[in-house]
Amino acid sequence: MSLFFFSRSSSISSRSLIPLIGPVAEKLGIDLIWFGVLLGVNMQTSFMHPPFGFALFYLRSVAPRESYIDRVSAKRMPPVTTGEIYWGAVPFVLIQCLAVALVIGFPALVMHYKGAAGQIDPSKIQIEIPQLDMPPPPLDFGPPARP
Repeated sequence: MSLFFFSRSSSISSRSLIPLIGPVAEKLGIDLIWFGVLLGVNMQTSFMHPPFGFALFYLRSVAPRESYIDRVSAKRMPPVTTGEIYWGAVPFVLIQCLAVALVIGFPALVMHYKGAAGQIDPSKIQIEIPQLDMPPPPLDFGPPARP
């Protein structure tokens, strides 16, 4: 299923599939926090590769399509091709795949703080704001001063 989301995730498909697979994951005993983090990392990965590489499309929109003269070095700079953008994203996609593998292989990375939340008693939390030694503001500010 992780491979499915990796290859096919887009904002539309993920919003329509999560309500369908969330209850199934819960019935199978999968922790929903871990499942949500896994889906989030998968969707983040999908933004960096085709066919739904939105981050690549954004970069394509700002990368120069024609050669230009650099203002600092005064050298002619070649245009950036779409293929160069895609190949430049490959290391980051590999890092994201490593993150997906780590979340799957070591769920404790995601679930580390889940048990700690139950140890805090909200009724015993006190917020103390120190008072500053400042004179109180005047009650009547009067008319505005004219320069």
